[in-house]
Amino acid sequence: MNYISEDFNIHFLPEYTLSAKAGFSKDVITVTDKELNLNLLLEYDAENPKLEATQILSLPFRFVKVVIPHQSLTFIPKEVFKEDRLSDYAPYLVEHVPNHIHTYEMKNLGIVAVFEYDLILYNRWKALFPDAQIFPEFCIILDQAQDLVPIRGSVLGVHFVSDHLVDLYVFQNGQFILYNSFDVYFAEDLNYYILNILQQFSLSEKVSKVLISGDIPNDSYMKCLERYSDNVAYLSSKSKVHINHESDDINLKNYNTLFDAILCE
Repeated sequence: MNYISEDFNIHFLPEYTLSAKAGFSKDVITVTDKELNLNLLLEYDAENPKLEATQILSLPFRFVKVVIPHQSLTFIPKEVFKEDRLSDYAPYLVEHVPNHIHTYEMKNLGIVAVFEYDLILYNRWKALFPDAQIFPEFCIILDQAQDLVPIRGSVLGVHFVSDHLVDLYVFQNGQFILYNSFDVYFAEDLNYYILNILQQFSLSEKVSKVLISGDIPNDSYMKCLERYSDNVAYLSSKSKVHINHESDDINLKNYNTLFDAILCE
Protein backbone atom coordinates (compact mmCIF):
# COMPACT_ATOMS: atom_id res chain seq x y z
CA MET A 1 0.00 0.00 0.00
CA ASN A 2 1.37 3.37 -0.98
CA TYR A 3 -0.75 6.50 -0.45
CA ILE A 4 0.46 10.09 -0.28
CA SER A 5 -2.15 12.84 -0.26
CA GLU A 6 -1.69 15.92 -2.38
CA ASP A 7 -2.29 17.85 0.86
CA PHE A 8 0.88 16.49 2.47
CA ASN A 9 3.21 19.43 3.04
CA ILE A 10 6.59 19.16 4.70
CA HIS A 11 6.25 22.73 6.01
CA PHE A 12 3.52 21.51 8.38
CA LEU A 13 5.75 18.80 9.83
CA PRO A 14 5.63 20.19 13.42
CA GLU A 15 1.84 19.75 13.39
CA TYR A 16 1.81 16.22 11.97
CA THR A 17 1.77 12.94 13.90
CA LEU A 18 3.77 10.04 12.56
CA SER A 19 2.20 6.74 13.63
CA ALA A 20 3.78 3.36 13.01
CA LYS A 21 2.77 -0.27 13.43
CA ALA A 22 5.95 -2.28 13.78
CA GLY A 23 5.88 -5.80 12.42
CA PHE A 24 8.20 -8.77 12.15
CA SER A 25 8.14 -8.70 8.36
CA LYS A 26 6.09 -5.61 7.49
CA ASP A 27 5.90 -2.08 8.88
CA VAL A 28 3.10 0.41 8.27
CA ILE A 29 3.45 4.15 8.81
CA THR A 30 0.91 6.95 8.58
CA VAL A 31 1.02 10.72 8.83
CA THR A 32 -2.06 12.58 10.10
CA ASP A 33 -2.73 16.22 10.87
CA LYS A 34 -4.57 17.75 13.84
CA GLU A 35 -7.94 17.18 12.15
CA LEU A 36 -7.07 13.47 11.64
CA ASN A 37 -6.83 13.82 7.89
CA LEU A 38 -4.77 10.97 6.50
CA ASN A 39 -1.90 12.52 4.57
CA LEU A 40 0.23 9.42 4.07
CA LEU A 41 0.08 5.65 4.46
CA LEU A 42 2.96 3.36 3.49
CA GLU A 43 3.45 -0.37 3.90
CA TYR A 44 6.92 -1.76 3.35
CA ASP A 45 9.28 -4.64 4.05
CA ALA A 46 10.62 -4.02 7.55
CA GLU A 47 14.08 -5.32 6.64
CA ASN A 48 14.24 -3.59 3.27
CA PRO A 49 12.14 -0.40 3.37
CA LYS A 50 11.25 1.33 0.13
CA LEU A 51 12.79 4.69 -0.71
CA GLU A 52 9.62 6.65 0.11
CA ALA A 53 9.56 5.12 3.59
CA THR A 54 13.20 5.88 4.36
CA GLN A 55 12.67 9.47 3.26
CA ILE A 56 9.68 9.89 5.56
CA LEU A 57 11.45 8.20 8.50
CA SER A 58 14.37 10.58 8.13
CA LEU A 59 12.17 13.62 8.76
CA PRO A 60 12.24 15.25 12.23
CA PHE A 61 8.67 14.61 13.32
CA ARG A 62 7.75 16.17 16.64
CA PHE A 63 5.00 13.67 17.46
CA VAL A 64 5.78 9.97 16.93
CA LYS A 65 3.69 7.06 18.20
CA VAL A 66 4.59 3.43 17.60
CA VAL A 67 2.55 0.26 18.19
CA ILE A 68 4.65 -2.84 18.84
CA PRO A 69 3.55 -6.45 19.50
CA HIS A 70 4.46 -7.86 22.89
CA GLN A 71 6.89 -10.73 23.24
CA SER A 72 5.45 -12.06 26.49
CA LEU A 73 2.64 -10.92 28.73
CA THR A 74 0.92 -11.54 32.03
CA PHE A 75 -1.88 -9.75 33.88
CA ILE A 76 -1.95 -8.81 37.57
CA PRO A 77 -5.08 -7.63 39.45
CA LYS A 78 -4.68 -3.94 40.23
CA GLU A 79 -5.26 -4.44 43.96
CA VAL A 80 -2.26 -6.76 44.38
CA PHE A 81 0.12 -5.25 41.83
CA LYS A 82 3.35 -3.81 43.28
CA GLU A 83 5.17 -1.30 41.07
CA ASP A 84 8.35 -1.57 43.14
CA ARG A 85 8.53 -5.37 42.80
CA LEU A 86 8.69 -5.86 39.04
CA SER A 87 11.40 -8.49 39.43
CA ASP A 88 8.80 -10.74 41.08
CA TYR A 89 6.95 -10.93 37.75
CA ALA A 90 10.05 -11.68 35.64
CA PRO A 91 9.64 -15.50 35.85
CA TYR A 92 6.30 -15.17 34.03
CA LEU A 93 8.01 -13.54 31.05
CA VAL A 94 10.32 -14.89 28.36
CA GLU A 95 13.50 -12.90 28.92
CA HIS A 96 13.40 -12.75 32.73
CA VAL A 97 15.26 -9.42 32.55
CA PRO A 98 13.80 -6.87 35.03
CA ASN A 99 14.98 -3.74 33.18
CA HIS A 100 13.12 -4.87 30.05
CA ILE A 101 9.80 -5.21 31.85
CA HIS A 102 7.04 -2.70 31.05
CA THR A 103 3.65 -2.15 32.64
CA TYR A 104 0.35 -0.79 31.39
CA GLU A 105 -2.64 -0.19 33.64
CA MET A 106 -5.96 -1.13 32.08
CA LYS A 107 -8.32 0.79 34.35
CA ASN A 108 -11.57 -0.43 32.80
CA LEU A 109 -10.54 -4.03 33.44
CA GLY A 110 -9.02 -3.46 36.89
CA ILE A 111 -5.73 -5.08 35.88
CA VAL A 112 -2.13 -4.17 35.18
CA ALA A 113 -0.44 -5.75 32.19
CA VAL A 114 3.18 -6.73 32.81
CA PHE A 115 4.96 -7.42 29.54
CA GLU A 116 8.04 -7.35 27.36
CA TYR A 117 8.31 -5.93 23.87
CA ASP A 118 10.10 -7.74 21.11
CA LEU A 119 13.47 -6.08 21.65
CA ILE A 120 14.50 -6.08 17.99
CA LEU A 121 11.41 -4.09 17.04
CA TYR A 122 11.63 -1.88 20.12
CA ASN A 123 15.29 -1.00 19.62
CA ARG A 124 14.81 -0.38 15.90
CA TRP A 125 12.20 2.31 16.51
CA LYS A 126 13.95 3.83 19.49
CA ALA A 127 17.04 4.22 17.32
CA LEU A 128 14.99 6.04 14.68
CA PHE A 129 13.00 8.19 17.12
CA PRO A 130 14.46 8.21 20.66
CA ASP A 131 11.55 10.29 22.01
CA ALA A 132 8.79 8.24 20.38
CA GLN A 133 5.87 7.09 22.49
CA ILE A 134 5.65 3.30 22.22
CA PHE A 135 2.53 1.30 23.05
CA PRO A 136 1.78 -2.44 23.20
CA GLU A 137 -0.70 -3.58 20.58
CA PHE A 138 -2.79 -5.65 22.99
CA CYS A 139 -3.87 -2.58 25.01
CA ILE A 140 -5.46 -1.02 21.91
CA ILE A 141 -7.13 -4.30 20.95
CA LEU A 142 -8.71 -4.77 24.37
CA ASP A 143 -9.82 -1.13 24.55
CA GLN A 144 -11.62 -1.45 21.21
CA ALA A 145 -13.10 -4.83 22.13
CA GLN A 146 -14.69 -3.70 25.39
CA ASP A 147 -17.27 -1.58 23.57
CA LEU A 148 -18.48 -4.71 21.74
CA VAL A 149 -18.59 -7.12 24.69
CA PRO A 150 -22.11 -7.91 25.96
CA ILE A 151 -22.90 -8.30 29.65
CA ARG A 152 -24.17 -11.83 29.02
CA GLY A 153 -22.54 -14.49 26.91
CA SER A 154 -19.06 -15.42 25.75
CA VAL A 155 -16.87 -13.47 23.33
CA LEU A 156 -13.90 -14.85 21.43
CA GLY A 157 -11.45 -12.28 20.08
CA VAL A 158 -8.99 -13.06 17.31
CA HIS A 159 -6.30 -10.56 16.34
CA PHE A 160 -3.99 -11.43 13.45
CA VAL A 161 -0.64 -9.93 14.46
CA SER A 162 1.16 -11.27 11.38
CA ASP A 163 0.82 -14.11 8.87
CA HIS A 164 1.89 -16.65 11.48
CA LEU A 165 1.07 -15.05 14.84
CA VAL A 166 -2.42 -14.72 16.32
CA ASP A 167 -3.60 -13.24 19.62
CA LEU A 168 -6.68 -14.88 21.14
CA TYR A 169 -8.70 -13.35 23.98
CA VAL A 170 -11.92 -14.26 25.77
CA PHE A 171 -14.61 -12.41 27.71
CA GLN A 172 -17.30 -14.29 29.63
CA ASN A 173 -20.38 -12.43 30.92
CA GLY A 174 -18.53 -9.15 30.48
CA GLN A 175 -15.48 -10.33 32.42
CA PHE A 176 -12.04 -10.53 30.83
CA ILE A 177 -10.56 -14.01 31.36
CA LEU A 178 -7.79 -14.65 28.81
CA TYR A 179 -5.32 -13.07 26.38
CA ASN A 180 -2.58 -15.17 24.80
CA SER A 181 -0.50 -15.45 21.62
CA PHE A 182 -0.11 -18.48 19.36
CA ASP A 183 1.99 -19.45 16.37
CA VAL A 184 -0.42 -20.35 13.59
CA TYR A 185 0.54 -21.56 10.11
CA PHE A 186 -2.76 -23.02 8.90
CA ALA A 187 -6.45 -22.59 9.70
CA GLU A 188 -6.30 -26.02 11.37
CA ASP A 189 -3.78 -24.63 13.86
CA LEU A 190 -6.12 -21.77 14.73
CA ASN A 191 -9.02 -24.19 15.13
CA TYR A 192 -6.93 -26.36 17.48
CA TYR A 193 -6.02 -23.50 19.81
CA ILE A 194 -9.56 -22.11 19.88
CA LEU A 195 -11.04 -25.51 20.78
CA ASN A 196 -8.48 -25.93 23.56
CA ILE A 197 -9.34 -22.53 25.02
CA LEU A 198 -13.09 -23.13 24.89
CA GLN A 199 -12.65 -26.51 26.58
CA GLN A 200 -10.30 -25.04 29.19
CA PHE A 201 -12.96 -22.54 30.29
CA SER A 202 -15.90 -24.93 29.81
CA LEU A 203 -17.40 -22.76 27.07
CA SER A 204 -19.68 -23.92 24.31
CA GLU A 205 -18.18 -24.33 20.84
CA LYS A 206 -20.71 -21.70 19.72
CA VAL A 207 -19.90 -18.37 21.39
CA SER A 208 -22.08 -15.27 21.49
CA LYS A 209 -19.73 -13.22 19.36
CA VAL A 210 -16.42 -13.45 17.51
CA LEU A 211 -14.36 -10.26 17.26
CA ILE A 212 -11.79 -10.06 14.45
CA SER A 213 -8.98 -7.62 13.75
CA GLY A 214 -5.72 -7.42 11.81
CA ASP A 215 -4.82 -8.78 8.38
CA ILE A 216 -6.47 -12.16 7.80
CA PRO A 217 -4.03 -14.31 5.78
CA ASN A 218 -6.68 -16.04 3.63
CA ASP A 219 -10.33 -17.09 3.42
CA SER A 220 -9.75 -20.42 5.17
CA TYR A 221 -9.23 -18.55 8.45
CA MET A 222 -12.55 -16.74 8.07
CA LYS A 223 -14.37 -20.01 7.38
CA CYS A 224 -12.79 -21.43 10.50
CA LEU A 225 -13.95 -18.52 12.67
CA GLU A 226 -17.46 -18.36 11.25
CA ARG A 227 -18.26 -21.81 12.64
CA TYR A 228 -17.84 -20.52 16.20
CA SER A 229 -20.57 -17.88 16.11
CA ASP A 230 -23.44 -16.50 14.08
CA ASN A 231 -22.34 -13.03 15.18
CA VAL A 232 -18.98 -12.01 13.70
CA ALA A 233 -17.80 -8.40 14.10
CA TYR A 234 -14.68 -6.44 13.26
CA LEU A 235 -12.87 -4.12 15.61
CA SER A 236 -12.62 -0.57 14.35
CA SER A 237 -10.57 2.47 15.20
CA LYS A 238 -11.98 5.08 17.58
CA SER A 239 -9.80 7.85 16.17
CA LYS A 240 -12.00 8.49 13.09
CA VAL A 241 -9.14 9.07 10.70
CA HIS A 242 -10.50 10.11 7.32
CA ILE A 243 -9.31 10.49 3.76
CA ASN A 244 -10.04 13.72 1.92
CA HIS A 245 -9.26 12.25 -1.47
CA GLU A 246 -10.79 9.05 -2.82
CA SER A 247 -8.62 5.96 -2.58
CA ASP A 248 -10.30 2.64 -3.23
CA ASP A 249 -7.15 0.76 -2.23
CA ILE A 250 -7.28 1.68 1.48
CA ASN A 251 -9.32 -0.57 3.76
CA LEU A 252 -9.28 1.42 7.00
CA LYS A 253 -10.41 -1.50 9.18
CA ASN A 254 -7.05 -3.21 8.56
CA TYR A 255 -5.31 -0.37 10.41
CA ASN A 256 -7.42 -0.16 13.56
CA THR A 257 -4.52 -0.46 16.02
CA LEU A 258 -2.31 1.86 14.00
CA PHE A 259 -4.85 4.70 13.88
CA ASP A 260 -5.73 4.41 17.56
CA ALA A 261 -2.09 4.93 18.54
CA ILE A 262 -2.94 8.58 17.91
CA LEU A 263 -5.31 8.48 20.90
CA CYS A 264 -2.85 6.79 23.27
CA GLU A 265 -1.21 8.83 26.02
